[in-house]
Amino acid sequence: MLDWNDLRYLLSVVRQGSTLAAARTLGVNQSTVHRRVAELERQMGLRLVHRHPTGYRLTELGEQLLPALADVEESIANLQ
Repeated sequence: MLDWNDLRYLLSVVRQGSTLAAARTLGVNQSTVHRRVAELERQMGLRLVHRHPTGYRLTELGEQLLPALADVEESIANLQ
């Protein structure tokens, strides 16, 4: 089962453009963001991001999954 927090970290990386900026937004350290995104990829058995010195970019598959991730985020917000 996927962990919502891992999805949330990935969405933050996509929106912020880097793990450092995502970490600041989420109030965690950068290594936590790295680990959670890597764990999400491991659980899914898919590569979702390309890691570059200037930040993370979604893979083609990651781009395809982005609308579904945003839907999950909206559903969680509605539940809360």
